Amino acid sequence: MFVPEELEDLQSTFERWIEEPTSDSTWLVATPSSDPHAVQAAAYVSAEAFADRIWNLLFLAVDPTCHGSGLGTALISTVEEQLRDAGEGIARCLIVETSSGSGYAEAQRFYLARGFDEEARIRQFYGPDEDKIVFWKALL
Repeated sequence: MFVPEELEDLQSTFERWIEEPTSDSTWLVATPSSDPHAVQAAAYVSAEAFADRIWNLLFLAVDPTCHGSGLGTALISTVEEQLRDAGEGIARCLIVETSSGSGYAEAQRFYLARGFDEEARIRQFYGPDEDKIVFWKALL
């Protein structure tokens, strides 16, 4: 669902993170054991700068050939586990934003099925007929 320009920006962010990892953001990448350079799925999570222990899942993508394999669920579970294991001083909740566009209906169902609640909707955020939907999940 991402356009090439968005993926290029994310790749440069990923490369920067690899070179200079920080404690307020992280990439998780799933690769097959047969080829550790082939990415099957990836997630990027970052702390919200001006919020109290709120983390944002800014990117989650799974290769379409791997849809339904559990990789997306495993990535989200790993993000949640790592944030919880870091202690109460690190994370209270996890948010994720997506579009209300018809192409994102599967993503909306995905987050709801994994215990996220629809917390907010900003009308016409991405365009006249496309809202931003914010999903929320407690981590404590």
